[in-house]
Amino acid sequence: MRMDGMLLALVLVAAGCAQEKEYYPRPTEVTSVQVDPALTAENHPRLLMHAEDFEALRRRIDAGDDKTLAATHALIMRIADSYKAAGATDPLEFQLDEAGKRILTVSRAALTRIFHCAYAYRMTGEKKYLEHAEDDIRTVCSFASWNAKSHFLDVAEMCTAVALGYDWLYADLSADTRAMVEKAIVEYAFTPARSKVWNLNFYQSPTNWNQVCNAGLVLGALAIYEQYPVLCQNMIDASVASNLPIAATIYSPDGSYPEGYSYWGYGTTFQVLMMACLESAQGKDYGMGNIHGLSKTGPYIMFMESPVNLAFNYSDGGAYTSFLVANWYLARKYDDPGLLYAEVQKLPRYTMAAAGTEERLLPMVMAFVGDVDLDGVKAPSQTVWSGDGLTPLVMVRTGWGGDASDKYLGIKGGRARTSHGHMDTGSFVFDADGVRWAADLGSTSYTAAENAMKAAGGNFWTMTQESLRWTFMRLHNKFHNTLTVNDADHRVEEKCAFTAVLDDAHEKGGTIDLTPALSGEVASAVRTAKIVDNESLVVIDEVKALAGKEARVRWTLVTEAEADVQADRIVLTRSGQVRTLTVAADVPVTLTRFSTEKWHSYDDDLSAVRVVGFEAVVPAGSSATFTVRL
Repeated sequence: MRMDGMLLALVLVAAGCAQEKEYYPRPTEVTSVQVDPALTAENHPRLLMHAEDFEALRRRIDAGDDKTLAATHALIMRIADSYKAAGATDPLEFQLDEAGKRILTVSRAALTRIFHCAYAYRMTGEKKYLEHAEDDIRTVCSFASWNAKSHFLDVAEMCTAVALGYDWLYADLSADTRAMVEKAIVEYAFTPARSKVWNLNFYQSPTNWNQVCNAGLVLGALAIYEQYPVLCQNMIDASVASNLPIAATIYSPDGSYPEGYSYWGYGTTFQVLMMACLESAQGKDYGMGNIHGLSKTGPYIMFMESPVNLAFNYSDGGAYTSFLVANWYLARKYDDPGLLYAEVQKLPRYTMAAAGTEERLLPMVMAFVGDVDLDGVKAPSQTVWSGDGLTPLVMVRTGWGGDASDKYLGIKGGRARTSHGHMDTGSFVFDADGVRWAADLGSTSYTAAENAMKAAGGNFWTMTQESLRWTFMRLHNKFHNTLTVNDADHRVEEKCAFTAVLDDAHEKGGTIDLTPALSGEVASAVRTAKIVDNESLVVIDEVKALAGKEARVRWTLVTEAEADVQADRIVLTRSGQVRTLTVAADVPVTLTRFSTEKWHSYDDDLSAVRVVGFEAVVPAGSSATFTVRL
């Protein structure tokens, strides 16, 4: 099948055209495609679970022998009950966000409501769940569009919502509702995807967009397949051809995710949702299970969570941990039940879905929970994780017991010019004593940032060196736990790699060459960050100045602790715990607390954090070593 360089040609078999509904314009090019004769009207449900799977699940829950299964089921039911318990749920409305760009919040609400209520109806047979899901399905299929031209992620999640509702409730939906879904998926999802009506070419984007958008299209195609077999198979083939190389780029070689914790949850959950639905509906994953690095991404995301239940939130990642829906599939797919060690422990903490995370897809866990040996869920023995790829990382967990004696260190490499990137190369987070001492500020509000950049004549999502994006304090190197030299911005195109990983009984951490990010300001800069003797954080920076230029070094620590800057130390206090930061250096250093006063009106208020550290000057042509102990 021919490809046009941006998108597979989505074409129809001429002989099959008469069997397919006339909801979309006919492409001019015609070729053959192998359709799946097993996907018929009698073959619903087929996304994630079949009728017999629901029956078996119901029997297991009724038996009451599996506490994890029962707890997950109860959580899903609580969420479903919250939407129609009193018969007064607010209707879904097409409403753009404050930037006038997205209806993603609406799409996610639709996905949560429809999917949870569809599950509740399959498991209980209570009509209130069917009625509520059908009301929501009809509402969103009556929208004028799903906002494809402005923000195709909105389409992807809405298509996912109605596909799952259509498939799981197929036999009990009215014929009119089913026709509305079929028409909406073709007109609001397939046609704009095929016609390149989008704000971002997700087919070629090496980001979560590729995973989420393709997953939504694949689920839509699998759901309504018998109505448009040729079109739907073409949609599936196009998504698979697009996703395979992109996902390999994302996860290769060691499973790390360039966009960080939150976006791993987003992209990987939709990646495995797509795979699982292909497996359940067509009996194959089209080779996605062999994507390089995907089998390693479960351990990566486990190390991204610290003993204080916070994430290593580099780039635009969020700091708060969430239920990792994708790991339930990965544990089954790669026969690694240990991936669920933290997930089983999280269940009792959740009474409702957490906003902004992938718990809206929580019911998909029920398709996998019966296939994982929960007796094999043991604490990992590994304490250091390292990986290369688009964003190299080294992460240390000194223990998995979850008590105050466990320490955590995460160190980031890579470059700023990646999707959702910050000028945070060389930055780290450090947790000990139940406290996060070295923090990352995380992301600013996208809506507010987009509006601010538009008013300033820029674009928040432009990643060039000159972009106004880097004028945000939260995104700049001065407000990350890294080095700034001569007040210069980090070089956004330059990637910094780890040169060593430390993993022995005495010290655990890594060494990273920061020279590329600081090019033009230093001859070389090398940072080693490590936990020593399971107690102290030690950061060693070796800086060599250029022959004709001094290096004015700013060493930064961002913290939510109270900070007392003294002549020879900085005393940090939080939650009744105290840590002391000291510096040994070859040149004089001045300990200081840096200002958090806004640079611009659009910056966030940072008064709740302290930014401390030191300043020093390395004379031209000279070298200096700075050893910081916390």
